Amino acid sequence: MGIEEEADRTLFIRNLDSRVTEELLFELFLQAGPLIRTKIPKDPDGNQKTFGFAVYKHEVSAPYGMQLLNGTMLFGKAIHVQFRSVLTL
Repeated sequence: MGIEEEADRTLFIRNLDSRVTEELLFELFLQAGPLIRTKIPKDPDGNQKTFGFAVYKHEVSAPYGMQLLNGTMLFGKAIHVQFRSVLTL
């Protein structure tokens, strides 16, 4: 399973509030299909960044997750969901 194949199953989520956890993202994005993992990167100081990723088990879940969850309000902020490009590694 290469990076290119996983990219087809990965969504990029931005505009995350600092209170959003990987567990919360997992539960939210699970509504669109089975997930492998969610990830919210941290900066060198250990602070959570304002974007994250959701990796689905099946490629067909990614477009559905994007359509279903784009614009969802989390802690008063609308999240923006798009396909991950290889450049966002």
